[in-house]
Amino acid sequence: MNDAKWLELNDDALEKLLIERWLFRGVLLVVMLASAVLTTYLGRDGLPTLADRLTVSVLVCVTLSAGGIALAMRSTDLRIHRKLRRRRSSDAEKC
Repeated sequence: MNDAKWLELNDDALEKLLIERWLFRGVLLVVMLASAVLTTYLGRDGLPTLADRLTVSVLVCVTLSAGGIALAMRSTDLRIHRKLRRRRSSDAEKC
């Protein structure tokens, strides 16, 4: 989500967005762990065939991609958290 969209949301919508993104990162974590387990399982006896090597290569690529996406999402989430804190501190000062 680009900045223009989430900057316009109110506090409740931002909190819901953060929860949604947290759940999505949890799914990415499950994908990474499943790929790591499958890679270990397939590679424990070596990779004698080309199909085995390709399968492990795809699994490693999936793992790295999911990790990269989760890392990028986390940096955006930190910006959203900071924005929420600023809004709440400015609201507290107004009272």
